[in-house]
Amino acid sequence: MVEDDAAEVHVVVASPPSLFDAAVIARTLYTGLGPKGWRLYIAGLGSRLPLRLITESRIPVRVAKTSIVMDTVPSGPGPVYVVDPRGRPAWEIGEEPGLLLVDYSDMLRRPLGAKPVSTLGAPSITYEATVAIYEFFVRRRLRPAPRGRNAFSPDPRRGSYLARKLLEAVSVFDNYVVLEPSVVVYTLKRVLLAQGLIVDPAGYRVEIEPLGGSVVERIELDVYDRRLNERGRAEVVFNGSLVSVTCCGEELFRIEIDPERRVACSAPGLCVGESGGGEAWQGLPQWS
Repeated sequence: MVEDDAAEVHVVVASPPSLFDAAVIARTLYTGLGPKGWRLYIAGLGSRLPLRLITESRIPVRVAKTSIVMDTVPSGPGPVYVVDPRGRPAWEIGEEPGLLLVDYSDMLRRPLGAKPVSTLGAPSITYEATVAIYEFFVRRRLRPAPRGRNAFSPDPRRGSYLARKLLEAVSVFDNYVVLEPSVVVYTLKRVLLAQGLIVDPAGYRVEIEPLGGSVVERIELDVYDRRLNERGRAEVVFNGSLVSVTCCGEELFRIEIDPERRVACSAPGLCVGESGGGEAWQGLPQWS
C-alpha cells in the first residue's frame, strides 16, 4: 500500500469484471470532479495503464496519466467504505470517505476495514459505485446556489426578463453548457428596444478547452438606433456561470447563471427559475 495526499478523493477498484466497468467509474470521476483532485487506483488489470481504458473512459491522456494508478492500493486517513447494495445508505452518512472501495472480488474489504455503503440497492456494483461517487464527492461539493452577488442590471424588470430568457437559452453541446444564439439574439432585440436600439447577429464563437473543461461563448451583434443608423457593436460573453452583455463599449447587464439548478440572477438577491419566481418583464416600450 502507498500513501497519497495529493488528491482529496480516493477510489479503489479491485478486480473489475471487465475493463469497461473500470472505465465507467473513471469517467464518472472525471465528469463529476474535473481533471484534478482525485485518484483512481485499479487493482487486477496489470501494472500498465491500458490504452483501451483511456479510450473507453474518454479521459484526456494527461489526466489519465496523473490520476489513474494501476495495481496499487493507497493508505491514508479517514474512514474506508466499500460499495455494497446491502450496506447503509450513503445519504445517511455525514462524513466523506477517506477511501471508497469498489471490490468485485471481496478481497480487500477486511484488510482495509471497510464499512458497507449502498445507494439505490442495485444489483450492479458498477452502477452502485457511480451513484456513491456522485453522492459523496459531487453532490455535496456543488457550489452554493447563486445569489446574484456579481450580477447587475439597470432595471429590475428588464434584468429579470433577460435572466429568465437566458435560462431558456441554456443548451448542451457535446457535454458542454452553451447558450442558443438565436434565443439570446431575439431576447436582446426586445430588451434593447427600450433604449431605442435594434441589433442583428454578426457572429458566434465558442472556445472549448477540453482538458480543463472550460467554455467561453461569444455572440457579436451589430447595433442600430431608431433611424437605423449604425451605433457600433454589442457582445454577449458566457463563461458557463456568468453572462456579460456590453453595448457600444458599456456593460449593460451581468447575469449570474446556475445551469444545474436552472436559476439565474440579474442583481443581488433577485433570482428567477424556469418554474417561476422573481419578477418578469411583461411590458414592452412603445416608440413613436
